[in-house]
Amino acid sequence: MEKILRLVYGYLTVLISGEQIERFLNLCKSRGISLEKIRYLQERQIMAQMSATDFFQLRTVRNKTGVHIQIKRKRGLPFFFFRNKKRKAFFAGILLGSVLLLGLTGRIWNIHIEGNVRNSTAEILEFLEKQGVTHAMPKRKVNCSEIAAAVRREFPETTWVSARVEGTRLILEIKEGIPESKEADTQEKTCSLAAEKEGVITRMIVRSGIPLKKTGDTCKAGEILVSGEIPVRNDSQEVVRYEYVHADADIFISRSVSYYQEIPLEYEIQEVTGKKKQRFFIRAGSWYLGLYEKEDADWRIFSEEIPLCLTENFRLPVSLGKVCLTEYHSAKGKYTEEKARKKAAVLFWQYEKRLLKQGISIAENHVSTVMNGTSCICKGTLKIIEKTGKETETERKSMENTEKNPEN
Repeated sequence: MEKILRLVYGYLTVLISGEQIERFLNLCKSRGISLEKIRYLQERQIMAQMSATDFFQLRTVRNKTGVHIQIKRKRGLPFFFFRNKKRKAFFAGILLGSVLLLGLTGRIWNIHIEGNVRNSTAEILEFLEKQGVTHAMPKRKVNCSEIAAAVRREFPETTWVSARVEGTRLILEIKEGIPESKEADTQEKTCSLAAEKEGVITRMIVRSGIPLKKTGDTCKAGEILVSGEIPVRNDSQEVVRYEYVHADADIFISRSVSYYQEIPLEYEIQEVTGKKKQRFFIRAGSWYLGLYEKEDADWRIFSEEIPLCLTENFRLPVSLGKVCLTEYHSAKGKYTEEKARKKAAVLFWQYEKRLLKQGISIAENHVSTVMNGTSCICKGTLKIIEKTGKETETERKSMENTEKNPEN
């Protein structure tokens, strides 16, 4: 801190010589003039540092002792400004920079969000922007309690939000969970399970509800398979009321699907010549500057664009990009019968893989591959087994309707 103050107020390195050096030092001490880093150079000569304000008090001491004082070095802001007093643009730049710095420190330049999992940072930032909370907004307009309350209202999964301002950063800490109201809605929800597609039921495991179909039965699309309506009967087997539950079951049906894939024997390939180019471009809003000329059609163009970010979530409307160009030429090729059949098998394997990802298994395969001279055709039918059971709302019955239409 002392060094900083010394630079602010300015200090001098002086060379003092004369017959009465000791008297000079004693008078300086008695008058409160501070000398630092005193070094004896010769018998009647010393070097010392002192502040600029103390230097102007040395006249009477110097006259009494007859010493000679020579300034060797000047340091500090007062001397710096004095040396550069004719550089008006320099001082104008310092003033402008100071004003700009004060203006920038009074705004929010980084909105940091942490703890969010279910709701992405982009969604939360978009919501905050609608609420008027954006990058570069004045800090005096930031109301942390209102921001936290608005986020909790907009995102029900959020159970706790803390908003605070640190420097030029707005930090939102979020904790997520399942609100109690949603848990209650899930528990109270009643429904039945209906078939999504037509097929034959191969397996049914019912955990909740009453099954209306059994294994081996045929079902149509939209037909109720497990009812969430449970009749409660008395000793005479008369329905006295209905209980409604959330139907839960694992139901699997088998059905037939068609498969068709045609592979032309002649195909077009693109061979790379090995010639490559690399170019760069700059994009600022709708303005675009490409540092390369458009090439012919026989070039593959791969571009990569990187937006410039002032902070982690504050993107500037400026981006830098790189373009990689690879030359190729088109040529025609032809599959042999063996390669065509292998390609058809690979495509069918990929189709099976997609079905397995959807939880569908193949029970029977009636697909064959034929060649007709110009193409390889793979076609047939598959018997698949898939899970079904779409939740549908259960219509609640009143006891008046039950009495009018009693069950037999």
